[in-house]
Amino acid sequence: MRATAYHRSAGLNLRTTDHERVVAPVVRDGRASRHWTINGDFLALKPNGVARHARETVRALDALVRQRHPLTEGLSLEIVAPRPPDPDFGLDAIPIRVVQEYARPRLPQFWVQCQLPFQVRGGLLSFCNLAPVSVARQIVCIHDLHTFIVPDSYGLGFRWAHRVVLPILGWRARRIATVSLHSRDTIAAYGIAPADKISVVYNGCDHAERWAEAEPASATQQGRPFVLCLGQPQSYKNLELALTLAGTLEELGLDLAVAGNVGEDYVAGVLGHVPANVRLLGRVSDAELARAFREAFCFLFPSGIEGFGLPAVEAMLHGCPVIASQAAAIPEICGNGALYADADDPDQWRRALARLVRYPALRASLAENGRKRAAIYTWQGVAKRYLNLMATVDAEAAQTEMKPN
Repeated sequence: MRATAYHRSAGLNLRTTDHERVVAPVVRDGRASRHWTINGDFLALKPNGVARHARETVRALDALVRQRHPLTEGLSLEIVAPRPPDPDFGLDAIPIRVVQEYARPRLPQFWVQCQLPFQVRGGLLSFCNLAPVSVARQIVCIHDLHTFIVPDSYGLGFRWAHRVVLPILGWRARRIATVSLHSRDTIAAYGIAPADKISVVYNGCDHAERWAEAEPASATQQGRPFVLCLGQPQSYKNLELALTLAGTLEELGLDLAVAGNVGEDYVAGVLGHVPANVRLLGRVSDAELARAFREAFCFLFPSGIEGFGLPAVEAMLHGCPVIASQAAAIPEICGNGALYADADDPDQWRRALARLVRYPALRASLAENGRKRAAIYTWQGVAKRYLNLMATVDAEAAQTEMKPN
């Protein structure tokens, strides 16, 4: 019997499709009969972006194993990593085995492609786009195809690694996971993998609840209300559009606070000067970002392309009203938790800002809708989706083994 799960909260339909049907775990004599290795390459990356997805999913998997959730029955998980984890990444139930990366040759992807495959027993779960092409019994999360769509935002070696490896993985791996319907359709449209082989697992955002546990001194509240945006200079992040709104924000009595590695030279290069109402916060900690979300009048997310758009959902979780681009996966993910404007039309952004200033009730309802929308994205839900996918791959393998030669 096929089991189908729905989540219609805030209008989102999280549906387990036919090829993602819930499969009963294989158990023999009460012992673990299924082994999966987790590709621990994310432990060598900064804990954001795709590494955030990996870290939080593994934490959620660890909790489910510790709780003896039914989906973990008969399942053995192990992380194989090129280096030990940092001290704040502690697990209780899933062991981590370190296989040191060779000092020579020290080449990109060498550990993943040439060392990791010899350590895999059973299936392999890879979260960060690139994965061993020699391992067929594998689930790989390909988050997006930005290296294909906006190649100028990446170095030559990085984007060519994606262009060579991803199509092979799409063909070889048993399942491809991704973080939105938009990304699924894009991966299929580029011929990386057929749509019926791609499972949507989304992202979680409840990690951002932990940020509020630390209460730093405010780096943003200096009297005037402010609008927050992230300072990411890649062209597709569309920071230039946010900066061009500085004049409108001044007329509305608002400052523009930019969090991230953006300096005055960049602002002056876009606007010709640095307006008095533009605050450059520099790099901020997660706790500082959480406080900024809570204090901000709203959050601007003008990105022209996103596979998911996690910063917007993190803002919504903290009750910060969001104005976002009506582009790529952003409307799918944010739903009624954001106001939308065209990524290439500054006038639409000006009108949206003016509406929030003029109508406080609209701003309050947007914040409430955002909180409800963000609540449906949990890392435990992501982990359960991966557990179902692992059970499906194992069941298919068992059926193949049972067929007569």
